[in-house]
Amino acid sequence: MNKFVAAITGAALLLAAGVASAADVKGAITAVNAQARTVTISGVAYTFPATVDMAGLAVGQTVTVTFATANNVNTVSKVAK
Repeated sequence: MNKFVAAITGAALLLAAGVASAADVKGAITAVNAQARTVTISGVAYTFPATVDMAGLAVGQTVTVTFATANNVNTVSKVAK
């Protein structure tokens, strides 16, 4: 019984880890809010933590954003211009 519970717990942890994995999106920026530290691409807002530089980002610029989603917030870990 303990092996069964351990197997189920392990599978659940693997699935939960997959939900928090990073994703990439490439597109043109449609809005920049420096005060809120967000950019919008294809109608979706991406939040930049203080550790990720937003300098030089502008509406119309095409970028690739690496992000993770937690609590309905898309938090950027990297941006490539």
